[in-house]
Amino acid sequence: MIGDRFTTRESKDEATEHHGAGALCYDLKVEGGVPFPVFAQASQEFPGLNFSAEWVNVAAGERGSATIVNGRVTGQTSERILTRAGEDHPVYVAVAGSGRLELALTLFRAAREEWRGYALTATRDALLRVRREPESDAVELHATEGGQEWALAWRGTLTSRQFEREVLNTPMEIDSGVYRELDQLARRFAADWIWFASGRPEEIAIEKERYERCGYEIADANVRTSKLHAMRSTQQEAGRIEHSTLAPDEAWVKDVILDCWVEGTAR
Repeated sequence: MIGDRFTTRESKDEATEHHGAGALCYDLKVEGGVPFPVFAQASQEFPGLNFSAEWVNVAAGERGSATIVNGRVTGQTSERILTRAGEDHPVYVAVAGSGRLELALTLFRAAREEWRGYALTATRDALLRVRREPESDAVELHATEGGQEWALAWRGTLTSRQFEREVLNTPMEIDSGVYRELDQLARRFAADWIWFASGRPEEIAIEKERYERCGYEIADANVRTSKLHAMRSTQQEAGRIEHSTLAPDEAWVKDVILDCWVEGTAR
């Protein structure tokens, strides 16, 4: 973090100021909630500016955002967040040295030998289902292509690491309950980890400025800079970085997705 430091009446901790070409951002901790009266007063002094506030209240299990223009709240959002580690789904995120997203994945075990999840690269995303036959070592991966149906399939074995890709002539419709669960998983994961270049300019201005300042490559889907900095803080050397909370016996699921959906689709 760069810039001058300041303190406020509401905050006992120092905060950090980020200067950009078209935006200014303050990262701070506050007690008693977001100081909206301060923001409202400032916005009245500068009626031509948009003031955007984003917050996470871990104790209340809530996150949200609000936009203030000329002393008035013109838009706001609020949603529940998971606050206990046991409720969270495992994730895997790999980012190239340039900042380009290679794979962001979250999944859960839906049955004894079936995993479901959501994955993104810098240019595309999909809902996924992986099934394994322990007796024969056979593996089957299904992926969506924008709809509520499994449109692509790969079949092979773990030992050979050879998989055949098939475009399903008759896509398999996903059960509405399963789709709803996966869609919610995808939305939560993206909200926590990803910002999209197609987002509203006022909502992604800070992320774009931070990416440009750091020299990162901006793609369709990008890892939030707060997550990138946290990932890099645990790595001693510059370059490609990985973050994983997958269990040891789930790492092969990620490898299948990399071999098939990431690399296989790109060929």
